[in-house]
Amino acid sequence: MRPGGLTLGTEDARLSRRGAFAIGAAGALLTGLAALIALTGEMPHKVGLAERHALTVAAPIAVGLYAWREGTHARFGRLLVLAGSAWSLTALAGSGNELLYSIGRVAGWFVEAGIVYLVLAFPSGRLTTRIDRWLAIAAFALVSVLFLPTALVAETYPSPSPISTCNATCPDNAFMVLGSEPGILDALVVPLREALAALILITVVARLADRIRSATRLMRRTLVPVLVAAMFRTLSLAVAFGIRGVGAGDSAVIAATAAIQLGLPVICLGFLIGLVRWRLYIADRLLGLAQTLSAPSAGTRLRDVIATTLGDPSLDVAVWRRRDGGSGWTAVDGKPMSLPPSSSGRLVTVIRDGEEPGGAGLPDRALGEQLPFVEAVGAFAFVWEDNRQLATRVERSLEDLRESRARVLAAADEERRRIERDLHDGGQQRLVALRIRLELAEQEMLENPSEARRMLHRLGDDVDAALEELRSLAAGVYPALLTGRGLYEALRTAALQSPLPATVVVDGSDRYSDEVETAAYFCCIEAMQNVAKHAPGASGVEISLSRNGDLRFEVRDDGQGFVVDDIAPGAGLLNMRDRMDAVGGQLEVRSAIGAGTTVVGKIPVRAS
Repeated sequence: MRPGGLTLGTEDARLSRRGAFAIGAAGALLTGLAALIALTGEMPHKVGLAERHALTVAAPIAVGLYAWREGTHARFGRLLVLAGSAWSLTALAGSGNELLYSIGRVAGWFVEAGIVYLVLAFPSGRLTTRIDRWLAIAAFALVSVLFLPTALVAETYPSPSPISTCNATCPDNAFMVLGSEPGILDALVVPLREALAALILITVVARLADRIRSATRLMRRTLVPVLVAAMFRTLSLAVAFGIRGVGAGDSAVIAATAAIQLGLPVICLGFLIGLVRWRLYIADRLLGLAQTLSAPSAGTRLRDVIATTLGDPSLDVAVWRRRDGGSGWTAVDGKPMSLPPSSSGRLVTVIRDGEEPGGAGLPDRALGEQLPFVEAVGAFAFVWEDNRQLATRVERSLEDLRESRARVLAAADEERRRIERDLHDGGQQRLVALRIRLELAEQEMLENPSEARRMLHRLGDDVDAALEELRSLAAGVYPALLTGRGLYEALRTAALQSPLPATVVVDGSDRYSDEVETAAYFCCIEAMQNVAKHAPGASGVEISLSRNGDLRFEVRDDGQGFVVDDIAPGAGLLNMRDRMDAVGGQLEVRSAIGAGTTVVGKIPVRAS
């Protein structure tokens, strides 16, 4: 998992600004039509009825747009927008036309089933448990079995209702197909369906309360406003059924049914408050997480940070890391581990870095309803962990660079002292002796000219020796053959001078920059010298050069070999590594007892 490729698991795309504007405009149109139908109808108290119908349509669409735009709860937002659009049909119950009125009353029955589904599906937009699914099925089955068929046999609909204010003046049922209404309808069916509807609503409230009891802190903050709103509407429905059952006056029944209809906007308000509390809680927790990670105390651990933020002490964390022979999941302490199966009761949340996983959080399954929050916290924490490891690697690289520079400077000083020593002990002494002989020849020129001429002739040999001394010294600093003829010729000449038989094999003969050829040359020379000094029993050395994108060299011997991890690197190997680091190359030493030793180097180059 790396910062450039982090992907969260939020599957619902956010609503675009243009889409939100279009849906908002359509919602405003539906709201206006709902209010207009009520205002132009013949219902009593039609102004109040128009206001309630407008709220019934506008509230779910507005809250749905907020949830949809927010992204995490986009699915629930779409459901709310769809519900608000469908609920606009209930405004037809304010019309004086029999067909429109009947359509509005039938639509009102499905509103109740839709409310049950929305309350149980909040905030994810999905029914996540079996009991939730069965409650939703029961609500729609009740409407389909005990409400919808009665539209074919009832002369009138029960009145007043939450979506109409008429009583004796209500239009007749336009869907009536029988000559008269069966007596069993009012005697049994209507009381039974109202009792079952109340039972389902009470069970939904109880289920919501149970979810809150077992939920995390975030879900409790989100669900409590919805529970309060659902309790208000359920109580309003029970009171209205009771008032209508005892034959109370029209004004009391109208007030009670109006409270039922207002319960729809109240529930939508509960949805909105819950979503806002969700966002505020997450913002607060992520801010605390950022503050903790920006200035971590000594001993701060990734697992503890995530567990504290999520409020789950039992949380485990797995990290996807490359290991010998492949890659796999490891615990934070580096030990290999496996992700638990789905039957373990743990929730597996994978944070991906491009195509590969970067890490995984293993929280309690109770956090499943806040999966986007879990993924956001995990992504944030894993990025911090990656940055921390990157900073550690950079600091280690800087330390290696400082040590390498120190060794380079020390080697340069040592080389300067060697050159000074060689000049003093070699070329300088020869030149001093040459000067002395010249002075002697000058004296002999006055006393014995013929002897002086012989001395001057002998000085030619001394001059040649001094020149050869200087050439050898210069070749030790930088071989002239390397500059003039290239890496292959320089190594071939060095192989001819090797104390052990040496061969040079070349695949390609490109020339490279001075620093590349110098690094490769001296690494090969150092490797050959190591064979002569540290590989008893070696019968020869083979040097190979090849070019396949990089310049690659190998120095192989057939000595007794050694265990690489058991040998501390000496000055020669450190110098070789420093030279390779300076040109961005890599150096590897391969050896085993009885199998000889191979020094392999790779340098990224461009042929010149």
